[in-house]
Amino acid sequence: MLVAVATLAASVGGVAGCGSSVKHVQVRKLAFVAPFKDNEPDWTLQAREALEEFPQKLGVRFDTVNASQTRDIRGALEQVSHEGNQLVIADNGTYADAAEAVAADTKVPELVWGERPHNKATQGLVGAISVKDKESGWVLGVLAAKAAYSRHLGIVVGADGSDWELATWNRMAGGFIAGAHSVDPRTRFEYAQVGSHGDATARAMYEAGKRELARGTQMLIILGGSSMIGAQRALEARRGAGETLFMGAVSDKASTRHLEEGGVPFMLGSIIWDMRGVFRRAIADLRAGTFGKQPYVLSLANGGLTLYTTGRAPSDATEQAIAEGKKAERGAFQIPVTPTKEAVEALVARERPAGK
Repeated sequence: MLVAVATLAASVGGVAGCGSSVKHVQVRKLAFVAPFKDNEPDWTLQAREALEEFPQKLGVRFDTVNASQTRDIRGALEQVSHEGNQLVIADNGTYADAAEAVAADTKVPELVWGERPHNKATQGLVGAISVKDKESGWVLGVLAAKAAYSRHLGIVVGADGSDWELATWNRMAGGFIAGAHSVDPRTRFEYAQVGSHGDATARAMYEAGKRELARGTQMLIILGGSSMIGAQRALEARRGAGETLFMGAVSDKASTRHLEEGGVPFMLGSIIWDMRGVFRRAIADLRAGTFGKQPYVLSLANGGLTLYTTGRAPSDATEQAIAEGKKAERGAFQIPVTPTKEAVEALVARERPAGK
């Protein structure tokens, strides 16, 4: 059963072209469909917050639908596509295939996560959001290497989402390794991918994090969805065992990271994904008749990616990481492309310092 948990209204002029045409649509209402309970906690809330300015600034109201209460995602997307929405935001990588099929059937545009293969039947109906992933990994690698007092870093990747999400995390891992080595080639890495087809659990992530910490890693970069809390708990259990910190992506992890005595977080930093720009552009493109013709990319250059730090890193380290990340996006560095577990493992083995 679907539950609409919030609806924001605004007065809008014009006539909607719902379901009849994707050219010059007068967007007045959209649906935001997300797995509130089954996703990385801050991610969905962060995306929803990006929509809250739309009623006043863009003249668009939105319905928020909690899809964690149904197993029939296609049915959920079909339902909201028949409720007068001119756009459906399918806010989870695992929804992309179903969203594309629904768009083809209903002719209501869908905004999805991940690179999509060319499909003539949905041309102009599906917009895809992607991320400058290896470049953002580079930023975190530079930050970690500049802030660490040891040269032993860990990477834990959770396969608890779509294939695209897993490839994104692994490309970030490769960028993280390359970024850290650009600061100090002596840096050593531990790497583990937990799960393979969306089956990673918090318990398995806990065990992977625990193993890496036992090998003496000072910092963990933890990448994944809801399962990543397990690796965070492994780090929390090491309280008092030195300056052991973690890094992440997507959000600032405010709802899951624990605080040390005195209110100082265990976190060093995170690459935050800000969806305001791509959501706005998607609406503008629908109104202009150009929706989905180009991918919607989150990058440092366009503000879709930002570096959040907790103050544990020196200010010059943060500034250098951001500056080099923007250079990386312009192609100034050769960053390895590592979309798979095997590719990251090969990079770790190749870059391991002699005798280690």
